[in-house]
Amino acid sequence: MAILRTRHQDAVDVIAGWIVGGRFAADAVLPTEDEIGDELGVSRTVVREAMRTLVAKGMVNVRRRHGTQVQPVDSWSLFDPQVVSWRLSSGLTREFIEDLIHFRLGIEPYAAGLAAANPEFPGERLDLYFRRMAAAVDGDGDYHQADLAFHETIFLGSGNQFLRQLAPLMANTLRVSFSLSVISMDSARASLPMHRAVADAIIGRDPEAARAALTTLIEAAREDIFQVLPLSTGGTNAERDRLAGPRA
Repeated sequence: MAILRTRHQDAVDVIAGWIVGGRFAADAVLPTEDEIGDELGVSRTVVREAMRTLVAKGMVNVRRRHGTQVQPVDSWSLFDPQVVSWRLSSGLTREFIEDLIHFRLGIEPYAAGLAAANPEFPGERLDLYFRRMAAAVDGDGDYHQADLAFHETIFLGSGNQFLRQLAPLMANTLRVSFSLSVISMDSARASLPMHRAVADAIIGRDPEAARAALTTLIEAAREDIFQVLPLSTGGTNAERDRLAGPRA
């Protein structure tokens, strides 16, 4: 059974890689199960199970007598950790990063404003996670974990039931953003004053300042990402130039 599960997961990873890598575009019909099985060296049963996994993640749709059709990105389970991993491994684009940043800008500052207006917000917890971040840049603890906890505390302390339920989904998005923008403890240390401003505004019960401070933090992360994006994606010089975009 362990071998079967490994073959299944390998097949899922390969087929997903074909899709996110552009070998098969949206609305394209995939080869038959037998053809895919021959290419991957696995049985038709393994391919069928792999397709069921990809159907569950919204990446393909299987229709009788019509074959297996690739679905557009908007249909994918974009918060799913595997989908996130497949997209990252295929190479990042400016569109992916811009959508990620705009998504954060559309939600997190609003959550920060609600958190600042919530009289029951756990300010001491937010301060604790900030202090853990500050300690981690000097080698004491896990910076990314403390950073994630800092942002999750804001969602959970917003007082809004829908934002609280969004926190686990946002965690995957935040991990991607953090992994791209915080590439060294120097960049982490540079972000500390901005995190402190967010914490102070929320703890000080100033919603407008909280929204502004978190907006500044996210926009700074965007700049950090685009500074390192061409190097982190690898590829040819032409591809790195395309990802970097026009120079100012």
